[in-house]
Amino acid sequence: MASVKRIARVCAGAFFCTLIFIHVGLAQDSEDQGCLKSTCRSVPLHERLSVIGSGNIRGVVGGFEQGAGIGGGVQFTSKALIPWVTARANILVSSRFSRRGDLELFVPKLGSRRNHADAWFSYSRRNSNFFGIGPRFPRDFKTDFGTEQRSYQVSLSRDLVGHLQGGSYVSMLDAHSFNGRNKITPIDTTFFSDASDPISLWAPGLNSNSRILSYGGYLLFDTRDYSAGLVRGMQLFGRYASFDGLKNHDAFSDYGWNEEEADLRFYIPLRKRGTTLALRSRGELKQTRGGSQIPFYDLSWLGGREFVRGYETYRFRANNDLMFSMEIRQTLWTKSDVRGLDVFAFADSGQVWGDSRSNVDPSILNSRRFSSSNWHSGTGGGLQFRWTQKLAGRIEAGRSNEKTLIYFSMSQGF
Repeated sequence: MASVKRIARVCAGAFFCTLIFIHVGLAQDSEDQGCLKSTCRSVPLHERLSVIGSGNIRGVVGGFEQGAGIGGGVQFTSKALIPWVTARANILVSSRFSRRGDLELFVPKLGSRRNHADAWFSYSRRNSNFFGIGPRFPRDFKTDFGTEQRSYQVSLSRDLVGHLQGGSYVSMLDAHSFNGRNKITPIDTTFFSDASDPISLWAPGLNSNSRILSYGGYLLFDTRDYSAGLVRGMQLFGRYASFDGLKNHDAFSDYGWNEEEADLRFYIPLRKRGTTLALRSRGELKQTRGGSQIPFYDLSWLGGREFVRGYETYRFRANNDLMFSMEIRQTLWTKSDVRGLDVFAFADSGQVWGDSRSNVDPSILNSRRFSSSNWHSGTGGGLQFRWTQKLAGRIEAGRSNEKTLIYFSMSQGF
């Protein structure tokens, strides 16, 4: 309990200090500059980098998946480099010392205002939790690992009709995994880099390199409205992709799978003024081809601020996942159309399943099935302060059957 109180005090201090920082940075910034269109990507990853300030050098908030801490940095941009191309460079770091760098060329109009093209190179290095593969792996196996990734991506998108957008992409990812830096049991002490006995402790891709070519497409229907108070509307997202491992010197290269993702979000105003019901349903399915594998760090996951609160980040990993989230949001104080203080309560639930490492081992076969006994749930609540249409400071607490955790983020949640 004492440790929870200390964490809460640290998070609360960081929360209000960051709000002061954002207030200064946004004092002269208009609302429509809060999110650069070219850095709100749908593929290969769903991500948004929010911008602070204007001009050719500006601040950036975001850029990291959950578990990396609060991320941000600086962006350099030159709209006049080529008349019809915007060039950008991001240098980002997080509070947990994850690093990322991007070089990007964005074409907002490719023959038509409805067509867009984006090409970028990205480098990242970060640390993540690992507990094992499967829906019921004990917490006692907790360890961590580091990844270093270099990726090259090109995407094409088109505004189809109304709020509907579609697109395709191709990506080349070169990744390396290695022991983490935290003072816990090293990952290669507990888990194996090859198919040793017991097979349940094999983590494909551990302490090795992978080179993977992926390509796919997506559809996005987005009617969300941030113009006044709590967000309203919906976002429906679907993606399909194929992944193929390429030969990479002497490293294991038998990776290959197909992947489908659906992420449905609804924001329903209730009868009481300033109250919204937010609902989310997300599923990700990864089917290996033949006897191929998926690198353990590319598996679907649950646990953390965005994927079932109340569990540690990346608590459960497997081929597939399904989750549901619900939030009741109530505005307590309003400063302007977009700025205000909200309170919210939530309930999350989800499970992972699917394992391709063996066709005979009982522990692996038991993990393949979708089962009513494998649901993991968390409840809790928190506060958020909205500064712009897309940027907010949020602090929340989630409780599960394993522990109570405090989360802090610069977002309005899902």
